[in-house]
Amino acid sequence: MGAINPYREFVASISPTEFEELCLEILKGYAEAEHLSDFSIQHNVSIPADDGTYQIDVYARFIAMGVEFKVIAECKRYSSPVSREKVAVLADKVKSLGAHKGIMISTCGFQSGAYEYAKKHGIALLQVINRNVMHIMNAATPETEEQKQKLHLMLDWYNRMPKYYAKEYATMDFPDKTIYPSPKMLEAIRREFVLAHKDILPR
Repeated sequence: MGAINPYREFVASISPTEFEELCLEILKGYAEAEHLSDFSIQHNVSIPADDGTYQIDVYARFIAMGVEFKVIAECKRYSSPVSREKVAVLADKVKSLGAHKGIMISTCGFQSGAYEYAKKHGIALLQVINRNVMHIMNAATPETEEQKQKLHLMLDWYNRMPKYYAKEYATMDFPDKTIYPSPKMLEAIRREFVLAHKDILPR
């Protein structure tokens, strides 16, 4: 038997509108991380191909090394892990549309067969995870002023972070690469946090 992925038990409690908007932000995070230029993104578009017309949740184009690249993403707001068949459909769309990359974004992880198929066909798998899962905090009641201050700082940092994260699977065991929030977003949050607490943070 393969390893049990505990993230399959986590279903992000996100509304359809929030999920659509977040998927767009995740793609923008990819572009930022890769320093892509002339980046454009569209939501819910129909694209014609030789074998028919395909509906695409998120379609992105960018320039890298003087070449236009095309990325298509499917956003699955499910309450159970995404199946191999769904990933196979996305891989077929990538091939038919001549895209360079396919990305599957899920609210509840992926079945092991989906991961194996994605790995073989170059599909990136991302899982949206609620902030409270990412930040497991010490629930003990603070007794000293120093402990209270530390707890105050932790809570403020926690509250400044985005409501949802997007993590990419490098292996089937855990989604371990953070795509969203992007490094630029984290740096902006850090600067605001330091400014707000400059009187108590160590220099």
